[in-house]
Amino acid sequence: MSKIGNKKSILTIIILALVLVIIIVLVNGFQKISQTKKELQKSTVPTEQEEITKININNADIDNLIKLPGIGQTKAKAIIDYRENIGEFKSLKELTNVKGIGEKNFVKMLPYLKMIGDSTEIITSIPDSFKEISGKININTASFTELISLPGIGEKRAQQIISYREKAGSFENKEDIMKVKGIGEGIYTKIKDMIIISN
Repeated sequence: MSKIGNKKSILTIIILALVLVIIIVLVNGFQKISQTKKELQKSTVPTEQEEITKININNADIDNLIKLPGIGQTKAKAIIDYRENIGEFKSLKELTNVKGIGEKNFVKMLPYLKMIGDSTEIITSIPDSFKEISGKININTASFTELISLPGIGEKRAQQIISYREKAGSFENKEDIMKVKGIGEGIYTKIKDMIIISN
């Protein structure tokens, strides 16, 4: 009986040892698989930081320009041709002068572009007739061009308003615009009678 008992306890120890080895191998395997998945995600899915890498339109090549939303080979070439013929862009708004790039394209591209020049150049380039006709600006639906027509809102702040809307949704009241970085009470006081809220 003692020999059988010894054999059983040896067998139990061997089985437990095998189970322990299998568990260790499985745990290591799962760790390697999850690490490989993370590495694959890093290489195939751009991180938020990579997605928001800003492009300078004054020195970007075709490969970089076609990464912009709404810009294919033809429009990328048109941007480069414009740059070579007219010279460097003085402001981002100048992109709308490039053949094939309208207001909609321009607004889509903005979050991916580095700021150029002084925003006052753009504000002065908007015709007065546009400012008079436009009346009050709905900050939930306003285009980039409409936003930069507001006093104290240049290219950078207009882009931040659009980015805020995309991330947080609509503004619930006019005061919410102060939640946008760089817009404090001073700017709000200047623009509060010029803006409205509706969805």
